[in-house]
Amino acid sequence: MKGRRTDIDGVFRYLKNDLRKVEKALVTHLKSPVPLIPVVGRHITLSGGKRFRPAVLLLVAEACGYTGPRRIVMSVVTEYMHNATLLHDDVVDGGVVRRGKPAANVVFGNSVSILVGDFLFARASQLMTEDGDLDVLGIYARTLVSLSEGEVLQLMKSADRNMSEGDYLRVVFHKTASLIAAASETGAVLAGAGASVRRKMFEYGRSVGIAFQLVDDILDYVGSEKELGKRPLQDLREGKITLPLIHALREARVSDRERAGEILGRRKCSEREISFLSAMVARNGGLEYTKRRALSYVARGKRFLASLPESPARDGLEFLSDYIVSRTR
Repeated sequence: MKGRRTDIDGVFRYLKNDLRKVEKALVTHLKSPVPLIPVVGRHITLSGGKRFRPAVLLLVAEACGYTGPRRIVMSVVTEYMHNATLLHDDVVDGGVVRRGKPAANVVFGNSVSILVGDFLFARASQLMTEDGDLDVLGIYARTLVSLSEGEVLQLMKSADRNMSEGDYLRVVFHKTASLIAAASETGAVLAGAGASVRRKMFEYGRSVGIAFQLVDDILDYVGSEKELGKRPLQDLREGKITLPLIHALREARVSDRERAGEILGRRKCSEREISFLSAMVARNGGLEYTKRRALSYVARGKRFLASLPESPARDGLEFLSDYIVSRTR
């Protein structure tokens, strides 16, 4: 574990100069004559996110042979789209805490959060239009559709106690992995890579993106409030069924499954009921199963890197992949 932490620290040191440019550009492009927009934009954009998506894009582009300034612009595009989805998610889910501080909808209200989220999507589109690459525009247009579909799918499926693993992974791809896949594929496009490399980088991003969310599912059960920036078991409190619980429901004895079904059918659960569901997940190996699935997706993603030439950037992508399953927040 210690070695993996050293590796990921090395990756972010390697990217330090580029990520500093990304941070500066994130603030620059928030400028607006409407003063509330940059205030809310900074609240979500500069609130301590991992910058995982920009890191993927920067490293893939370099590994494929491109280190020019368009990497910075497209990293901003990716991060704006990610933060726009967070603003919208917190309104839909009634979230009150984001990255350890009050969510934007709590501070500024639902309407402002939705509209500033729309601004971030619009600014991302403007930056892409100014860049003028139709391939990149196509990637992010497709991804915006996927993100929107993911939101609706989650509303339809998140509290469905009969949701299958396949249904859940479909939601995960749309809501989380599609944007990481877009960042990865865009890195290849910026380098002028051919269709085969583009497909492989998309699949790399898709795989590690799914793993990223599965680890988030685990951390919701085992992480501390300080590490997570929110209360543990928040997904259960919001009525969201994630992979640890899906597996536990498959494996649980009939009586536990029936009681879980009754609890999940309610609009609001007591702390005692939340504890019952958490204990059922632990008894039936839900966390261990989810960790195995996350590891398998990371291994799959790393196989797609094998076609890239050896380089520090490719090494960075491998370390970033391993970090996904070793992180604690």
